[in-house]
Amino acid sequence: MVGVSTNHLRRRTLPRQSSLRALWTLALCASLLAGRTAGADDHSLFGQADRIRVERRNDVLELAWSDTEERLQGSLHPDTPREGVPLRVRVHVGSFAGEDFEGPVTLTLREVGATHGQTATVTRAKGEVNWVAEFTPEKTGPHQLDVSFRTTRLKVLHADIDVVDRPIPRFFLWAIVGLAATLALAYGIRSVVRKEAPAAPHPILDEEPTVPQAAPSALTEDTSPNSAPTDTPSSTPPEKPSTL
Repeated sequence: MVGVSTNHLRRRTLPRQSSLRALWTLALCASLLAGRTAGADDHSLFGQADRIRVERRNDVLELAWSDTEERLQGSLHPDTPREGVPLRVRVHVGSFAGEDFEGPVTLTLREVGATHGQTATVTRAKGEVNWVAEFTPEKTGPHQLDVSFRTTRLKVLHADIDVVDRPIPRFFLWAIVGLAATLALAYGIRSVVRKEAPAAPHPILDEEPTVPQAAPSALTEDTSPNSAPTDTPSSTPPEKPSTL
């Protein structure tokens, strides 16, 4: 009995399998690329769908966020949030499709890790395009600005900011400079006007010996100006005549 060879069948199926594999590979790559692009546009990569991007520009901190439905833009002024200094927040929410978003928007400023903070629910004033609120940070350190609004669903976004120490008032700095200048001027005038003080005597070298005063003799006391002088024998012995 003669067997039937199947080599020709195997040779025919190999090109077909290679084509299918190539098609599956292309489809898988296209799916991964589309998903990555959509995730990048939605800021949803690595769980960052609710994070607002914060960038310093000129004298403000710019806020930016978007997904497939809405886009948020805003700013924080001043660009360096400080303890005890009012911080002005402006946000604008726009829709990519459908009706314009009319609000309201709820803004909350709180410390990182805290469950409560300063909260303001604001509406947009007539003729304005932004929702505006003002907060005053009470402490230094990392803070978080929460922005929540409802369109097709409730969306809560977060922006990270740092609050630094309050600056020294300018008038206080000028007061210190003025006080230092006044003291320097007073010291200069005093050094010019003041006379030189005599040098203090040396405790050892400049000490003068005290000479005791001689007591007056009794003869001097008894002699008056009108009394005649008396001859007193000379204590010098007379000279002897020389002998030749």
